[in-house]
Amino acid sequence: MPPQSRDTRRFAALNRNDKPMWWLFRNLRNLGRDTEGAAALIFTLAVLIVLGVAAFSVDAARFFAVKSRLSIATEMAAVAAAKNLNFLSESELNTLASETVAATFRRMKLLSFSGAVAASPTVSLAINTTTGNVTVTVDALVPTTMLSFVGFLDDVSLRETVTTRQVMPDAELVMILDSSAEMGTLGKLADLTATAQNFMTLFGSFAFENSGLQFGLVPVGNTLANVAPHSDWVVDGAWPINIPPNVPGTTAWGGDLAEQRWCVDVRTGAAGVTDLTPGTEKFPLILEVSSELDPVTGIPHFSVTTTADCRPDRIMPISNSSAGISAALATLSGHGTTSLGRGMAWGERILSPLWQSLWEIGSTSPVAYNDPITGKIIVLTVGTGNADPGVENILLGDVCSRLKSNGVTIYVVDYLAPTATSTLLSACATTVGHYFRVETASELSDAFFTIAKFITVVRLNG
Repeated sequence: MPPQSRDTRRFAALNRNDKPMWWLFRNLRNLGRDTEGAAALIFTLAVLIVLGVAAFSVDAARFFAVKSRLSIATEMAAVAAAKNLNFLSESELNTLASETVAATFRRMKLLSFSGAVAASPTVSLAINTTTGNVTVTVDALVPTTMLSFVGFLDDVSLRETVTTRQVMPDAELVMILDSSAEMGTLGKLADLTATAQNFMTLFGSFAFENSGLQFGLVPVGNTLANVAPHSDWVVDGAWPINIPPNVPGTTAWGGDLAEQRWCVDVRTGAAGVTDLTPGTEKFPLILEVSSELDPVTGIPHFSVTTTADCRPDRIMPISNSSAGISAALATLSGHGTTSLGRGMAWGERILSPLWQSLWEIGSTSPVAYNDPITGKIIVLTVGTGNADPGVENILLGDVCSRLKSNGVTIYVVDYLAPTATSTLLSACATTVGHYFRVETASELSDAFFTIAKFITVVRLNG
């Protein structure tokens, strides 16, 4: 037998059960020897080209479909992980990112002859709690269909990397808390103050870009409001002047009388239900100072005897420092009856740009309602019903509508409030998704936890 040529040995080595390309090569070789098969050779080459183009077109379409889905899944995973950076452990963040990617691919058909479903990609996560950066890298292997069939290519490797950054929201946030005597008696107030403190603590380690998150506090109980030390807000001539050092005597208080416990009453007319400033109409003063002669020295001794309806807890304006508000929450006590409408009205006065520099001289807070950087948020938490529903319910609805029309986002946490009150609270919230009905301290904590995640900002790097 004559020795075989190199080409003959090469084709003989091909297994007939291998790729269909074997058949094409074998027949091309045979046709090449037959000068009468030139037309058939050209036809076969054309078929080969058409099959290659078709194979490439089919798999290219699948390739780009998977790549697009991979890009979306990676971005979604990175955003989800960044949103929860300060709320979950690293292992929980890894699980969240992997599940987010897997959910995106779970039902993605590969359009192959076998109807295969895309295999779950591999997810890796890198976090930096100091900068707030979260980087998600996803690797996927895409098996080819037609290209594999004709023996060109089996698998294509894809990789997507997205970096996101968690930052503190730039916002003025006022917590309006039901601090009535009933809340204290029921034990709800202790749950609420602890939860509110934890809520503020959540943002302590956040990176921030501008002013960050600034807090304010309105304790709700009675229609009177403790606005100390702003004695210049009261009706002219109402503030006591016949006290030491203007007259002989001693005082039970140290320092300025304006720093003691005193309140303002509700103004009449439109000023009582809107954000009109004290410069337009001042407030009636609720302050009582009494004196008695010292039996030894015969000198008058002055003390503050303001009515018990004036709560000791002050309204706290927007502040860059959360320490003062956290300290106020630690000592917040149940006092008076519920007046939600008045509480919301004072929340509006804390956020209204008309009151800029009134709460603190020289302050730029509160900013304009349409400020391009700083948003405005109210978190209203209620566990009891209004003592005077005929007045307070209407006022609550009016103030909520006004605030929302000015772009203020209102979250409402309903802590087992009466049914009639719950209806009002649900309507007050910005949307149904901004309203939380809770029944236990654990659910109360979860609601604040969810709100914290809602207002957290995530930026895409690059």
